[in-house]
Amino acid sequence: MKGALFATSLLAAATTLAVDPSARAAEPKFYFQIKEVTAGPDVDPAVKTAAADTLKAELASRPEWASDIGPAAAAPGPDRSALAAELTKRKLRGFDVTVRIETFKQEMKEPRPGGRMKQLGVNVKLVIIGGTIPDGKLAFEGNGEAGVEAEVAENRMEKDRARASKAALQSAVKQAVDQAVVKLSATPPAGPAAKKPAKKKA
Repeated sequence: MKGALFATSLLAAATTLAVDPSARAAEPKFYFQIKEVTAGPDVDPAVKTAAADTLKAELASRPEWASDIGPAAAAPGPDRSALAAELTKRKLRGFDVTVRIETFKQEMKEPRPGGRMKQLGVNVKLVIIGGTIPDGKLAFEGNGEAGVEAEVAENRMEKDRARASKAALQSAVKQAVDQAVVKLSATPPAGPAAKKPAKKKA
């Protein structure tokens, strides 16, 4: 079918989470702010913007993540005490999330057997990294990798290229977020350090 996308996951299927129907009604556990997207100089700035938008949309679609907690989130300056207090009040674990694009490649290929339209291959490999708010301690990493092939026409090359890139980013970001959620769910929030038992005097 013309213009069809053929996405192939390059990570183990174990990174995909089964959705519990009851989870949709669950209260948010985590809060996120997209901090930045980093990539090599060969990656177009538009791809970085698309990666940030894709990650924001993916996290916002999940019931365990919140992105809007009112004015405290937009407080100017480096002081984030108001944000931290609001997160504590709402019992949310807050994270600054960074995307690191490790690979973004596009390659034109010959038509499929019997076809006339060339194929565009897009390969993406990325990492999402979460640092705690407000102290910036590393809390999680999630890896995503995906490949997409799409038939492209000369008269709509840019649109087809953008569509294939978006599909690859969505697949890779979803894998990375799935992995991050697994790690977060297995890691309890940091609490006061447990006191070591006092040594008995000889």
